[in-house]
Amino acid sequence: MDSIKAKLAREKADPEAAAKMDSEIRASKRSIGARALVEAIKAAQKRGLSREEIEKELALEKEEYPKLFGMVLDPKHSPAMLYAMLAQLEAVEGGVKSTHDASVVVGTILVNSFVRPKLGMDPVPLPDSVKLPVRQ
Repeated sequence: MDSIKAKLAREKADPEAAAKMDSEIRASKRSIGARALVEAIKAAQKRGLSREEIEKELALEKEEYPKLFGMVLDPKHSPAMLYAMLAQLEAVEGGVKSTHDASVVVGTILVNSFVRPKLGMDPVPLPDSVKLPVRQ
């Protein structure tokens, strides 16, 4: 099984494959359905529906986005993390970023959130972020 790093390296080495992936993502506009699903679940929760009622009401959406559906209904999910990932998807769809660049940002966010704290390490800066001067 290939590692994500190896896959990203291959994609970067093959500009045609990378361009094709970017084009497919831009054409699919999956972020629209994903955001609609998130908002529908949040609205159902505000109405006081149980998980089972939400699953029944949004059965088609659950089938279309099963992992996202489960993530949003998980009480431990991070809305900030979810919206950061959606923002990267929308950046690719809008032609602002490549799939590779968005993947690097999402990977960095995940490593900073889950891996580095467990290892007692400071977060690494996000790609293209500006390092602010330390106040003295």
